[in-house]
Amino acid sequence: MQVAIGTYDHTKGLKDGTVKTPGVDFDFVDVSPITRAFRPMATQQAYDVGEMALVTYMLARVYKKPVLGLPIVLVRSSLLPGLVTSSSSSVSDPRELKGKTLGVRSYTQTSGVWVRGILQEAFGLDLGSLKWVTFEGAHLDEYIDPPNVSRAPADANIAEMVKSGELAAAIGVPAGEGIRPFLADPAKAEADWAAKSGVRTVNHIVTVKQSLVNADSSLPGKLTDLFERARGSNGASVPPIGIEPNRKAFEALARFAYEQKITPTKMTPEELFPTAIKARV
Repeated sequence: MQVAIGTYDHTKGLKDGTVKTPGVDFDFVDVSPITRAFRPMATQQAYDVGEMALVTYMLARVYKKPVLGLPIVLVRSSLLPGLVTSSSSSVSDPRELKGKTLGVRSYTQTSGVWVRGILQEAFGLDLGSLKWVTFEGAHLDEYIDPPNVSRAPADANIAEMVKSGELAAAIGVPAGEGIRPFLADPAKAEADWAAKSGVRTVNHIVTVKQSLVNADSSLPGKLTDLFERARGSNGASVPPIGIEPNRKAFEALARFAYEQKITPTKMTPEELFPTAIKARV
């Protein structure tokens, strides 16, 4: 079984073979960075089991790709530190971005969907007033960006556009020379929103070929058990497995994706994970 997932504390046991189960043999494919595995898995089912950004998976469901997601969270990140602006900018209140043009690698990038949703919920930013410049399309070519999104020229550099002020802000650009975090204390701002909303963000999950599940309906349960055992003594230091421990995150991101015109409906966790085995943690 070809598998493309990242190496984390909670997957090392799978990759070094210390966690295994009869009848499930993993052949790990080295994809670096792991984000390069998302498009091949979503569009071609290039692997039997693959890591995938959650919004990419939502689009795979929308466009009826033969992949099934499991509520096995591989990555969750602190996201507001990735919202940056020019060091010369005096703006630090998200509401001051109203009517401005911002940049993001792809409009459907999962971290971008999260950041936009948090800016709207926590700070009252009117997302409908914003314009976006992107530097690549969605992982699924069927998706067409909304009218307020335009593509940067092929030779454009998002960091340079932030530094020059051509973009009022951008998502997913490292802070550095000429670029600073947009918020004065982004980690605290995100923690405050998380405490109020009860949401711990989810970025990447596990997906599996539909054909394999059709052939063996017990496979999702076997995979869930393997990933649970691989968590080992890491315990609470790694993301929980299952719909219920992640329900608020799944529901929030599905709502954000719908509100931001990425999905045509607000998908439920049960629609996203029809074969889910509830977490035993």
